[in-house]
Amino acid sequence: MAMKLTEPAVICTYGPSGIGKTTDNGYSFPRALFAAAPGALNSIRTTCGYEPEQTNNINTIMDATKLIEGVQGTRFSTVVFDDFSFLAEQTFQYLEKERRLSGFKLWGELREATLEFRNKSRYCGITVVLNCWIQPPKVNVAGKKIRGGPKLSGNLPEALPAMCDVVLQAAYEAQRRPWGAVYRCVPEGAYTMKDRFNVATLCDPAPMNLGEIMRAAGYDLPRHPDLPQQEEQVEAIAQKLTGDPTADAELVNTIYAELIRGGVSVPFARWTLRDALDRAVIRRSLDQANSVFIDTKVPLTL
Repeated sequence: MAMKLTEPAVICTYGPSGIGKTTDNGYSFPRALFAAAPGALNSIRTTCGYEPEQTNNINTIMDATKLIEGVQGTRFSTVVFDDFSFLAEQTFQYLEKERRLSGFKLWGELREATLEFRNKSRYCGITVVLNCWIQPPKVNVAGKKIRGGPKLSGNLPEALPAMCDVVLQAAYEAQRRPWGAVYRCVPEGAYTMKDRFNVATLCDPAPMNLGEIMRAAGYDLPRHPDLPQQEEQVEAIAQKLTGDPTADAELVNTIYAELIRGGVSVPFARWTLRDALDRAVIRRSLDQANSVFIDTKVPLTL
């Protein structure tokens, strides 16, 4: 059993638009405050089945820093910024057009604003989640290879993740069912990734479910207030899953029908089964990873 963790985390996920990062945040943090543009959270409303708490008055990274300062000590224990890459672009435009900065001065101000946000996020006492677009690996003008990662300007793709506890790449694997989206965490790869929880790394590729990844790491995340029994239901279902695709599919279909007959809405029923399936997958992956010290399939170098 994982040790209980209470220290807030800073998490960054990045990937192509439309892959499901926002929806996963809606499932994972139903009591969070979402900083997002109008309409950006429609997938939470239609897929997760509830109205998220939202502020859309965040136009720059400086605004984001003030929001974090204002949320401290309130009922919110998590703030989700969706999408931080767009927020960085808006900040660049503000500094260029409103502050009339250019060249090194502009880049310097953008860097300072991001670092100030980074420091506030690190020590604010709440969990901060950043969703970003993806930027592929590249070679700069000096011929230096730059790892891919969150789409940000200058050296921020490396500087921002440095303060995060978890940096995951959202990807898609068509062979995975019923949901093909996953989080990748391969620290030695061509993309910036890290996992201080050591859950997504051991499970790679892990289900796209930050909530279950954090619970596996020892966090006690709150459920939606309209679903007071969901955690017990998820755990009971997860314990019944064996890993046999046919048997598990029949089981979850039966449970799904029972939930619907019992008056549970379709979005909430799917949410419960999603978490149960992902919890079972993560547990099996962790058990397998922890069952041996050295993987005999990989040559040992001494």
